[in-house]
Amino acid sequence: MKKILSPKIDVVFHMLFGEQKHERITKKLIEDVIEEKVETIELEQTPYLWGEQVNDKVGIIDIRATINNKNPIDIEMQIVDNHDIEKRLLFYWSKLYLKQIKEGENYKNLNRSISIIFLDYKIDELKELPIHTKWQIKESKNGRKILTEDLEIHIIELPKIKEKIEEGSLKKWILFLENPEGEETKKMAENEKEIKEAIETLENISSDEAKERIAELRQKYIMDRKAELETAEEKGIQKGIQKEKLETAKRMKNKNISIDEIAEITGLTKEQIQKI
Repeated sequence: MKKILSPKIDVVFHMLFGEQKHERITKKLIEDVIEEKVETIELEQTPYLWGEQVNDKVGIIDIRATINNKNPIDIEMQIVDNHDIEKRLLFYWSKLYLKQIKEGENYKNLNRSISIIFLDYKIDELKELPIHTKWQIKESKNGRKILTEDLEIHIIELPKIKEKIEEGSLKKWILFLENPEGEETKKMAENEKEIKEAIETLENISSDEAKERIAELRQKYIMDRKAELETAEEKGIQKGIQKEKLETAKRMKNKNISIDEIAEITGLTKEQIQKI
């Protein structure tokens, strides 16, 4: 049997939910995230040129749509943690919001705009929160009064599936994204026609040699990018440790502690200590 591609690879996610012929499953995914009925959906066809260089030059591989004939929505799968997701979310939401009107037009023409992002990593600041969080602008003292309904951001941290998952309509999509061939996913597909359709669509994508090649190239790039970030982070940690050792040695030296003792405590060489 042909190997099924992971729907968490962003280009595969886009092929699965970003094509106009797949509007039905995308509509259901949106409904289950925002927890309300979507009457209509119009997917924006983004002219991505899937080629041999499937790297950052392809841009942000997000899905743009309009729901209920007025509300712009952006959906994205993010695999690599660049440690800037909070700012990026606001930046791309603002572009989505402002795109609705031209300079000089009435602000009343601006409608509620929604960003949905699936993350294949956890955000440290959200570690105490559930797998799916919804963000709006609220008054700081009581946290109940919402300034405007126009801003709405949904974050789904997929690795939290290993923790307790809240029951609800979104659960089936999280299980599908994590393991489309899993027994629990297949069981859900028996009663959920959109999940069944998503599995069949993913199988069709996986059987297309050209799309499989694109997915493999993208996955390789993502793995290389992750390795680069991990290496850079490790170097940064080591550099910080070394700096702290040198500062400690300097303080000890100023207190006339012997170089031999400083070397023993800090692990620095005598030559390094003498140069301080």
